[in-house]
Amino acid sequence: MRALPLVASLLATAGCSTPGELGFATLMTEVPASQAAIVPPGGPAVITVLQRKYQNGLTQEIALSTASATTGQNAFYVTLSKEQETVSEIDDTLRSPRLNQEIVQKEMEERVPGVDMRTSLLYVQNKYGPFGFAVGRSAAGDNCLYAWQLIEPKEAALFVPGGSISVRLRLCDADATEAQLLRSMYGFTIPAYYRSGSWNPYGAPPAPPAHLGEADAPIFPLGLGASETTVTRQPRAQVRSIVRSTEKDTPGFVDKDTVLPDAIPTAPVIPAPPAGPTAPLEGYPVVPPPPTP
Repeated sequence: MRALPLVASLLATAGCSTPGELGFATLMTEVPASQAAIVPPGGPAVITVLQRKYQNGLTQEIALSTASATTGQNAFYVTLSKEQETVSEIDDTLRSPRLNQEIVQKEMEERVPGVDMRTSLLYVQNKYGPFGFAVGRSAAGDNCLYAWQLIEPKEAALFVPGGSISVRLRLCDADATEAQLLRSMYGFTIPAYYRSGSWNPYGAPPAPPAHLGEADAPIFPLGLGASETTVTRQPRAQVRSIVRSTEKDTPGFVDKDTVLPDAIPTAPVIPAPPAGPTAPLEGYPVVPPPPTP
């Protein structure tokens, strides 16, 4: 009986010394795939999203499904910054350095190791603006793509809505061609945004096409009378007008001094049946009219 208090005391001491739950010294958290800052164009599928928040923005690593034997994980790397430039040295402040070849080369060495990536010299752009990319073929025979893009207002100024979005895409596939890999940079969507009037990395909306609403500039739906959905115009050119002269009795007299300075639409139009006699083309002989009875 005298030993019972001693046993209870020992058990209490042992319980206090039991290790607690495991902790992690990281600021990264996993968020649902529905909260991904970038949505791929129908594939590859989003596997997981790792996010880190800062005082002035956040970063996400959006892991994508991978069908290749190349070392590494297919992923979108996106940075959303509330400010275009950050001068603070606080550890939880996001700093976005300007894009240059040295930074991009270092990123490719880390995310596409062992693959000789060749930077393309072609000018390309998606709906968010211009971007750059490099392609390569791994030792396993996979085609690899690494693309980068910085979305920000064209003109930075004080008291003007700003911010920026930095996008990287690492994509390797055993069966896809380089053109198929590149489609992911053209079709992705950015559904994330900050609910603040001071955040607008896209700038002012673009103006509508110059020919929209103009006369003599038809726009056909796809498959109805035209192979293109929009109308393009040729460079400024001189187009001679065919008129009927009131001074000559010859039908179809061509007045070579009349010039139309505007361009003509190049989109195909649905031909209409002729309503009557038309003027002959320039340079061809004029057919005399039939004799009157």
